[in-house]
Amino acid sequence: MTSSTEAAAARRAAAQILSESRFHAGPVPRPLHGVLAAIGRALDPIEHALAHGFNNVSGHLPGGSATLWTILAAVVLLAVVWVTRRTTSRVLRDRTSATQAAPGAPATAATLALAAEQAERDGRLDDAVRLRFQAGLTTLAERELIASATSTPTAEVRRALRSERFDALAARFDEIAYGGAEARPDDVEAARHEWPVLLEGGR
Repeated sequence: MTSSTEAAAARRAAAQILSESRFHAGPVPRPLHGVLAAIGRALDPIEHALAHGFNNVSGHLPGGSATLWTILAAVVLLAVVWVTRRTTSRVLRDRTSATQAAPGAPATAATLALAAEQAERDGRLDDAVRLRFQAGLTTLAERELIASATSTPTAEVRRALRSERFDALAARFDEIAYGGAEARPDDVEAARHEWPVLLEGGR
């Protein structure tokens, strides 16, 4: 046997050995391939409809698709801002509630006033009136004009202050807090403006 014949025989033997399954990795299992393919096929009509709608709308706008992309980006940005504001508002309200409810840490007049402002911004008018009234009583208690903001009866506060302004605020507060009346925007505005005047006169 010549050397070339021997070389050819060696190559054939090597190729046969390398063709054995032990020298080749088996197929990689893809258990989700069928599910993902089915989902892709189901989403194809939606993708085509969106693309068709996008092209149809952009074709009627000056600037075409660039203008439409700008509009969509602005809408997304506004949505993000809205969600962020709502989340921030909720966090602030939760923090205020937690501060008020913390044992051994009674709410201060400043804390109650901030909570009233937040309630007003959230459109919770009843809460805004209640919190503003409580903030006013707490200020009076801090100045030692009444014994306690939580336990002093309204009638006793009336006798201590002898103020028609307080009488009007207290009457409306009782109607909202205990009489089932709904607070109106003018109630919130009256509480916001009348309490500082009342407290300034009570220094």
